[in-house]
Amino acid sequence: MEQNKLQQDFLEIYNELSDAIFKHCFFRVSNREAALDLTQDTFTKTWDFVSKGNDIHDVRAFVYRVANNLIIDFYRKKKSQSLDAYLEEVGDIADTHNQENTLHRAELSEILLKVRLLEEPYRQAVVMRYVDGLSPKEIAEILKEQPNTISVRISRGVQQLQTLYEK
Repeated sequence: MEQNKLQQDFLEIYNELSDAIFKHCFFRVSNREAALDLTQDTFTKTWDFVSKGNDIHDVRAFVYRVANNLIIDFYRKKKSQSLDAYLEEVGDIADTHNQENTLHRAELSEILLKVRLLEEPYRQAVVMRYVDGLSPKEIAEILKEQPNTISVRISRGVQQLQTLYEK
């Protein structure tokens, strides 16, 4: 009976967070298939951890931490990618995200190229804040940083984006 409860709880977590984790992974790696794989791996690792009887204090923070670690591993393994191949992949974003305020494909491509140019701590903070919709406090919990540090990274990341976009 306890195993059924554990499975039900996990399914609720999956249903609640899977879209957000996919979106997070997608904006970090800019590849739909890789983002799907990373999302699946995130929840597989989470299930492995929970099914062994381990407790998780903050499920959302834990799942994002697992996803971030997998993204880091992804970039360690990934060979450098040409700009042309990246621009082809950016086209998937317009198809994947139907937001009410849809940007033109060219504008979205330009913005994503600029986000990719940010240094990693700033890129991570900006994506988690403006793509994932997490608060600085939530990001700090996930990254095990101080909220002030995260707020500074977000601010500097946005400033860098503005500078890059103006060029």
